[in-house]
Amino acid sequence: MSSTPLLPVMRYHPARAFALVCLIAGCSTDRLLKADRPDQIDPSGLSTDLQGAGALHAGAIGDFTVAINGGTGGGAGNGQIMASGYLSDEFKFGGTPPELREMDLRAVREQNGAWLQTYIDLHRARESAERAVTALKVVAPTDPRLGELLALQAALMTIQGENYCSGAPLSTTQPELTYGDPLTTQQIMTLAVTRADAAIAAAGSNTSFRNLALVIKARAQVNLGQHSAAAATAGPVPTAFEYRVTHGLATGRQQSFTWSYMYNTQALLVADREGTNGLDFATANDPRLPIDGDGRPSTFDLVTPRYFFRKYNVQNHSVLVASGVEARLIEAEGALQAGTVPLWLQKLGEARQPFSMAVPVDPGTAAARVDLMFRERAFSLFGTSHRVGDLRRLVRQYGRGAETVWPTGAYHKDNITRGTDQNITVPISEKNNPKFTGCLNRGA
Repeated sequence: MSSTPLLPVMRYHPARAFALVCLIAGCSTDRLLKADRPDQIDPSGLSTDLQGAGALHAGAIGDFTVAINGGTGGGAGNGQIMASGYLSDEFKFGGTPPELREMDLRAVREQNGAWLQTYIDLHRARESAERAVTALKVVAPTDPRLGELLALQAALMTIQGENYCSGAPLSTTQPELTYGDPLTTQQIMTLAVTRADAAIAAAGSNTSFRNLALVIKARAQVNLGQHSAAAATAGPVPTAFEYRVTHGLATGRQQSFTWSYMYNTQALLVADREGTNGLDFATANDPRLPIDGDGRPSTFDLVTPRYFFRKYNVQNHSVLVASGVEARLIEAEGALQAGTVPLWLQKLGEARQPFSMAVPVDPGTAAARVDLMFRERAFSLFGTSHRVGDLRRLVRQYGRGAETVWPTGAYHKDNITRGTDQNITVPISEKNNPKFTGCLNRGA
């Protein structure tokens, strides 16, 4: 630490000088002491004027981005993409902190502190959107941004239902603290569909927000096993549609934690056939999943092969939330469920078109078709917090054995064996909610 030498003190009295200037100029001290702050929003106006409501909307988008993909500072957590990727077969842990490793091991304790903020951020983003919705309804009740915010709330509910155990509640602070009841996976997905319906109605003529809401609704319907309804919901969404949120560079909270932990730290690495059942994400040479890295050991743990997801190679990358490609995949699964194989292949081909890939060939058997369906989803939706929900559905909706779907057996380092988690446990801090005593079901 450096210090600055003290200079000789000049006895100067600013109050006397100020009074003298005012006496000469005949000015009002009250006026001089008050300054306009045109670049700041009065907090009291956040819910009473359009500028304030707009600020709440912008804040809600930022909080959503942090919830989905984390931030490198500002108290941000790791993000749902990282959690889903570690728990499933998308990412391997190339670091050493044991609490972070628990997610990759499928053995997360409810006392785990490393993943607590990730859970908190999910709820914070939902509440942030609710504040913005409340404000916009007062000052601009037909503003299409209401549709966007409601759709993002539906997305957060869907992701909570996919990633966390059955029984996770939805508490609220709007307009006052109300503890939520434990919700089953089916209940939270049903709420997500209802919220998405509200988003569709509020989006008005804004096709981007309407398409966002349609894809999120269809995603929740797929989780409910309502495949025919989901296909009908997704049908109007054009294949070229994308809704993204984007990280920034101004503050650590705005910067992507996924980028930091992947390219900078080398602890978040694309997996390849992880735990016997994992897909060949790193080495498939699939245009939907561009890879950087050479497979040599991570510079962090000196063990885990380093493969990076090129779409997340800068601090301010964007994150895909919903797309027309996902809509086509939802239609494809609806066709597969209905036994319409030609339509199933057609929709898979349409989902591949943006990547200049040929229509896949029918593998010929029912089981192989399911394998192909979920492989197509895995590569098209990689790194967007879809994979845990899909692995759970393979068990819940398609009757697969859990240990034939999830990464299983010996871990790739540290001489330990994986656990059996099929979802993320709710952190122990949720027990401050008197209605919550623990997960209702740890199965798929």
